[in-house]
Amino acid sequence: MKKLRFVSLVVLSLSVILWTGGRIFFPLPDWAVRANGVIMLIAMASLVFSSVRLKIKNS
Repeated sequence: MKKLRFVSLVVLSLSVILWTGGRIFFPLPDWAVRANGVIMLIAMASLVFSSVRLKIKNS
């Protein structure tokens, strides 16, 4: 679960950086924004799942 949490955090942070860069520096095409949103949603869900699972395991 620690590996999943770390990978999810890295993917989520890269996705946020891409989203911010697309909003500020260069416009992204519509399909790229949608794909980034789907990846961000999956990364958030897996990050929450792994964090809660680790919290329950350590209790």
